Amino acid sequence: MGQWYEDWFASDLYLDVYKHRNVEDAQKLLKLITDNLSVSKNDLILDAACGAGRYSNLLLKNGYKVIGFDLSLPLLKNAQKNSKKIIDENIFFRGDIRSVQLKKKFGLILNVFTSFGYFETDEENFMFINNSINFLNEHGYFVFDFINKEQLIKNLVPYSERNDEDFIIKETRRIDNNRVIKNIEIHKENEIFNFTESVRLYNSGELIKVFQQTGYKVINVFGNYEGDEYNTENSERFILFLQK
Repeated sequence: MGQWYEDWFASDLYLDVYKHRNVEDAQKLLKLITDNLSVSKNDLILDAACGAGRYSNLLLKNGYKVIGFDLSLPLLKNAQKNSKKIIDENIFFRGDIRSVQLKKKFGLILNVFTSFGYFETDEENFMFINNSINFLNEHGYFVFDFINKEQLIKNLVPYSERNDEDFIIKETRRIDNNRVIKNIEIHKENEIFNFTESVRLYNSGELIKVFQQTGYKVINVFGNYEGDEYNTENSERFILFLQK
């Protein structure tokens, strides 16, 4: 049995559980990016931990050049299948965010929708941030989108249950050792499947400090995909716009 993210993201059930996620949030975030950053359509964009390619494929549709990587082969296959409707070439590859090496230089790096904090140690979690500055063009940008620790702790929903066509999905959540841990129980056709999500929680100050120590400067901090100002207590998201 692998790490939780290897088992869960490799499962066919993952996309079934999260199929209710439409592209609306992705469209809002991409509008926020294009409204606030000078990203040329000649620049190459890196979608780090791209998952099923929701952001990559939206960028492609809008005429941007994108490369995406992820550890999960099933999610990458889904991303590639959708990208084939837009372009012929394969823009996705398999890579571990801790150790990925890239020869190309990018105008923008995306690490969005909480694709961060999965690993056991701070060193592992910050590896990509520390390495990323070497992947950027001079004055290139990094957009980092994470859950807001304080708001999450204050508003944690311990249990929820929903019916979704052929599924019953039961989710329990708790905070343990500075991690938010979600246990997912899926009932499907008289079978029960269990998965876990475990994300290390960092506050805004900790994250900004790491980015600044790496050599980034903070341009903007937003609290949601609509572009509202970040508020430590109440914002749902912690969205950093940074520049090399």
